[in-house]
Amino acid sequence: MGQLDGKVALVIGGTARDGFNAIGAAMAHFLADEGAVVLPTSRSREKVEATVNAIAQRHPYPHPVDLNKLAFDARDESALMTCCDWIESEFGPIDILVNAQGVLARYNAEDIPPEVWEDILTVNLLSVARACQIVGKRMIARGRGHIINVASETSLRAIPYVAAYGTSKGGVRALTAQLACEWARYGLCVNALAPGLIPTDLNRTVLEREPERLRRFLQATPANRIGVYEDLRAATIFLATCTNYVNGITLPVDGGMSVVLFAAY
Repeated sequence: MGQLDGKVALVIGGTARDGFNAIGAAMAHFLADEGAVVLPTSRSREKVEATVNAIAQRHPYPHPVDLNKLAFDARDESALMTCCDWIESEFGPIDILVNAQGVLARYNAEDIPPEVWEDILTVNLLSVARACQIVGKRMIARGRGHIINVASETSLRAIPYVAAYGTSKGGVRALTAQLACEWARYGLCVNALAPGLIPTDLNRTVLEREPERLRRFLQATPANRIGVYEDLRAATIFLATCTNYVNGITLPVDGGMSVVLFAAY
């Protein structure tokens, strides 16, 4: 028996090319391992298919999964509402929402083009806010639900060359607190997860090309290592099962980086 048996989870941005190796995809697997029916979304139908198949190998779905309903841009509100309607008609009410969508671009702050600012803020913050509203209304009507927004180490402390990304993730942290302030009274739990340095498609190239930067990150991390997806398992399950007395927090999973003053650049 898993802690999430009978629960339904929508994980936006919860896919990966191989079905496993991304933060959202890892969280999708963690939820499925505890018994939840997990529906992961992505702009890429190929990634959706890979992740659904990977989940189904260990945790068969009770009903057929319409991959087309899960393949949409997180900014497309109409597609999200269609997806939610389909999930609830086929699998039941959405008990858990994970917002793991995100894009990243590296620039000197003074050189960030306006279109990059707009793209990052729209994907990383505004689409998260709208997903919370769309799914949150359904949860409020039922008097229960867990929302987990994926923030970042950059929502807790500044890191050079990712001003737009850090701003968007700081917004996710603030959004999480604001929603908890209003929605805890309805029985909802709205919290955020702030992963530290975990290699993903967004940062892997930088880590490989800049070993000195990686060395400094390790110096700034009391655990003296980079993270792995498995480090997020316990935090993910905790935030998906907690009572509404745990609300509005941003939980760092960063090897202690957020509590030290050492510069990682």
